[in-house]
Amino acid sequence: MEWAIIWIIVAVILGLTELTLGTFVLAMIAVGAGAAALAAGLGAPVAVQAAVFAGASIASIYGVRPFLRKAVKSGSDRLALGPRAYEGTTVTVLEKVNADGGIVELGGDRWTAYPLEPEVAYDEGEQVTVVEVKGASVIVWRT
Repeated sequence: MEWAIIWIIVAVILGLTELTLGTFVLAMIAVGAGAAALAAGLGAPVAVQAAVFAGASIASIYGVRPFLRKAVKSGSDRLALGPRAYEGTTVTVLEKVNADGGIVELGGDRWTAYPLEPEVAYDEGEQVTVVEVKGASVIVWRT
């Protein structure tokens, strides 16, 4: 069990060092150390632990790190996930959109839509931009 503790200490040190660098390389290697600690805890020999460490580190560097770097470089304060990712998308009006609602096609689905300004209406076939997602509805504005 001592190898598991060593791997955990290595993971913690790498993780803390990553906080000062911000390159995401040491964090990915810390993931590998965590995986090696798990292997050690399951009783794997040191050679297998080393292989797990190397494999998990390489996989996370090439599989996870590019996504993280892109998210950080996007320039946004937060990463839009889920329905909020639709904000700013241009959509097509399927049924007239006015203060009473309407239907737009968004992401291959039909969404209830309302205009940003209640006195404005958009006709079928018009292109509009999603300004905000509110539950299962979207607020739209002329493109």
